[in-house]
Amino acid sequence: MRLAVRKVFLTIGAVISLLFFFSYLLSLVLGIWIMKDSRWKENLYLWPILVGGVSSAFSVFGGFGFRRLFRRMSSLEIYFFLVFLITLSFDGLRILNWIFLLKQITPYFGGMMTRIVYFGYFMGLFCMFTSSIYSGEISYQKAGTLLSVLGILSLALSYSMPVDITALTPILLYRVGGDEYLLLVRGGLMGLTVLSFARSAFLSRSKEEWSICVAAAVLLLGREIAFFHSDTPLGFVGIFLLGIGSFYFSRKSYLKHLWI
Repeated sequence: MRLAVRKVFLTIGAVISLLFFFSYLLSLVLGIWIMKDSRWKENLYLWPILVGGVSSAFSVFGGFGFRRLFRRMSSLEIYFFLVFLITLSFDGLRILNWIFLLKQITPYFGGMMTRIVYFGYFMGLFCMFTSSIYSGEISYQKAGTLLSVLGILSLALSYSMPVDITALTPILLYRVGGDEYLLLVRGGLMGLTVLSFARSAFLSRSKEEWSICVAAAVLLLGREIAFFHSDTPLGFVGIFLLGIGSFYFSRKSYLKHLWI
């Protein structure tokens, strides 16, 4: 995939994240209007709604802002990092489960929305892992093929999860089964990502590479907290770590590839 084509894909992704954010805002207004005639204390999921919205807004900012910063750089390490930022916009879609609850719409749609949000989560982890692989010297440059494979893997994972549509969790997602399996996948991907960045840093003996490794660890930790602990103020701690890690990662990656 040539640089011009990558830019087109990133632009499309940024536009999609913007549309997701607009759908979040419209859903928020609709939910507030519906709550006038409902028992709001029982139906208000304040923290996951706010955390999901901030995560979606950060995705829009990152999708457009960082894309402009790296517009002349062809590194796939940066490309997959930018795709990771775009996947954060899926978090804002969980607000639709709140709307479905208020309008007493069949939980089937809520289960489907849960799978979509998890698809974005897994896609983000896979993209960061792929970014870590390209932090070293990899000659394979078919980004389109890789992106398709990652999408299929994420779709398979999110579709294969058993979703209990009778139990809406405090993070506005329906309960999924196989917790041990999911924890293994999540932990394995994050661990391999950090190890891959660390390997590149060790081999290159570069301070920028070690900084990128630390930044990746921080943003992955923030991602985990913001996604699975969005029902408490701790979710905003996750957003903060995610933001700090992303900015630091982008800055050090920019310096690393500036003269390449």
